Amino acid sequence: MDAAGAAARIRTAVARPQLPAEVDWQVVLLAAALVGMGVFFSLRSPHFLTGENLGNVIRHAAILYIIAAGQTITILSAGIDLSQGMVASLVSVVAVDAIIHFGFAAGTSIGLLAGAAAGLFTGLMVAYVRIQPFLATVGMLYIAGGLALVYTSGRTLFFMDVTGKSVQAPVFFWLGQGHIGPVPVPLLVALGVAGLLYLLMSRTPFGRYVYAIGGNEEAAAMSGVPVQRVKMVIYMVSGLCVAVAAYLLSSRSASGHPHLGGFPLLMDGIASVAIGGTNFMGGEGGIYRTAMGVLIIAFLGNGLNILGVSTFVQQMIIGGIIIAAFWLSVARRRVA
Repeated sequence: MDAAGAAARIRTAVARPQLPAEVDWQVVLLAAALVGMGVFFSLRSPHFLTGENLGNVIRHAAILYIIAAGQTITILSAGIDLSQGMVASLVSVVAVDAIIHFGFAAGTSIGLLAGAAAGLFTGLMVAYVRIQPFLATVGMLYIAGGLALVYTSGRTLFFMDVTGKSVQAPVFFWLGQGHIGPVPVPLLVALGVAGLLYLLMSRTPFGRYVYAIGGNEEAAAMSGVPVQRVKMVIYMVSGLCVAVAAYLLSSRSASGHPHLGGFPLLMDGIASVAIGGTNFMGGEGGIYRTAMGVLIIAFLGNGLNILGVSTFVQQMIIGGIIIAAFWLSVARRRVA
């Protein structure tokens, strides 16, 4: 199909969005895989299904989901954000330092602004300077990582003032470590983020524009989609998701760490998106699918840890999953 024909289809889709009416069998298969994995690990270790272990896994999965949801939106647009891990480190040290010196509200705002600013810079490079997302986000990866190290001189920031006196931040600690009844607070935060992103992606023109750009950027532009502005916002949304996740991770560790994010956090997020079935060529997938990918990554990592599988082997497994998922997404696109 030529660009003009694709543009006509995009204009129709943007004007009259349709929700999927059929059963999403990919989600069903992922749920079955998750259940099977749970049965396997519970048979191998009685500790796997304990309340304490499940609570830890859910808390970790909630934070990972926030990161992966932001990544999903960039990949839906046929982009990618490789700076997420280091931006998380930068937000961690900036937010914790601001909370220590200016209080909870100001520190929270500054941390969110730091994430949004990093995303805005990346978005400007991708949308207006027209640097490829891979190169732009790798550049931001190094910038954010360097800033985090310079800001702290490579040291971890603990909640102490210049005199060494402990600084109390009960609300901050509660957000990452607390519960409401049996429910971990990070899970509630993740559900809130998921709800907002669902509304953004399914009930606003922005969401339809993201899918249109990922499906065929040239046709989207011809149909009137403001491609550059949408791309800029996409990376800002990713930056904000990273900021929220970094905030919760810092709360869990009660510190600001210049190495908080890094490679493992980034790869777990990308693997979650890949397992969830979002097409790395853009235009196909969704944040609800990513939730299933996150659960599989979280429970797989936890189960392998319980069984004593080394971190190095786990990284190999995650790498293999990413390659296989990327190959499948390319194959699906060629068939389509």
